[in-house]
Amino acid sequence: MRHLFFFLLIFAGMMLFFVNMGHGPGSAISQLYGFAHLAFFMLMALGLSRLPVLTRQPFWFQFFLIMSAVLFAGGIIELIQPYFGRTARWRDLGMNLLGGFVGMLFFVPTRRTLGRGLLAFGQFAGLALAVVLFYGPVVTLWDMWQASRQFPVLSDFETRLETRRWCSGEIDTDVARHGASSLRVALDTQKYAGTTLKRSFGDWKGFSIFAFSLYNPDPDPLRMIVSIRDEEHFRRGGEYHDRFNRAFMMAQGWNDVYIAVADIENAPSERKLELNHLSEVVIFTVDPPAPRVMYLDYVRLIP
Repeated sequence: MRHLFFFLLIFAGMMLFFVNMGHGPGSAISQLYGFAHLAFFMLMALGLSRLPVLTRQPFWFQFFLIMSAVLFAGGIIELIQPYFGRTARWRDLGMNLLGGFVGMLFFVPTRRTLGRGLLAFGQFAGLALAVVLFYGPVVTLWDMWQASRQFPVLSDFETRLETRRWCSGEIDTDVARHGASSLRVALDTQKYAGTTLKRSFGDWKGFSIFAFSLYNPDPDPLRMIVSIRDEEHFRRGGEYHDRFNRAFMMAQGWNDVYIAVADIENAPSERKLELNHLSEVVIFTVDPPAPRVMYLDYVRLIP
């Protein structure tokens, strides 16, 4: 009965990998997916090791069979996930294998038959891999918590972690409109050059103005476009008329941009933009004839 319960639990856990939870890459939930992969396959390795057919087997025999089972199950999950609205990733398969490896080296009873030095090395290697794989998600979650405390300031670029909210750019302490630093964004000669706020939007309902400051160091004006999209925009096909778009001419020096939130909300031609489910704020130029640079600062909402 206990083993039947284990297999039912494993089956139920595997089903969760096929549920589309509706969270984009900018959500806190998406950052936790990797932890779920690690925990599930760690527990799977422990459970399989306690099956009667394996309990009396030596560690290396258990290790080979259980890691093979983890690879097989993890591979099947990744192959099937795209049919359920999820995305298959090699990184997730690596998380699965790491979960099985950690489960074997930390929790399976027969691990104690290994030499002390070999076991310690394996455990250290497993922990080191976990640190490498989870460093990004953990740091991102920390910055998302900081962003929730800063809201309605979306980015003031006073910490280097804030660059994780944007697809490109680096912190610069020589130029600033507010505080001590800004985001320096190189604009190369590709068709669309700029940067995108990809998470930590908060809920824009109840605010009047979306504002930011942009510094143009060159004497030539810089035509910049602000495009704001919500999650529904991409579900509807990503058409130009289904989002907010507005162009601004940036003179040399600091330019303070103010956009009415009502204009953003009412921009789509057939609906209202969902201010509590925004997915991107893109600030870019089109076809720059030569490489340029811009500095972005004090991105915020005003009541």
